[in-house]
Amino acid sequence: MKENYGNLNELKELGQYKKRAYTIEQIHDPNLKCKDGESMKEVQVRMEKSIFEILKKNCGKKVVVVSHGAAIKFFLMKWCKLNNDKLYYNEKEIKVNSPGIIKVKFLKNELYGIETIC
Repeated sequence: MKENYGNLNELKELGQYKKRAYTIEQIHDPNLKCKDGESMKEVQVRMEKSIFEILKKNCGKKVVVVSHGAAIKFFLMKWCKLNNDKLYYNEKEIKVNSPGIIKVKFLKNELYGIETIC
């Protein structure tokens, strides 16, 4: 999976005018992106396709997927709710630290657990 940050100068400029971190701004506006970059929706599609392909090829095994915090956060938004700019799964806060480890449990492409390890 290759992320596309787009025009980094434009990204830096956008960051100066936003009240929140750029990734949080993208969660509030899933279509927000800088020139040649990806929106939250585009990242979600890319992450979901790639992760479910990995799960399919490794059925019954434990796998590790490494990515940057924004992509992981966007992937988790399918199951998590945003409240005061924090992610929650089943009323429990899920912290996406950088660097950090999030344990996500699936059974046949159905999510049944998310927890922050560190």
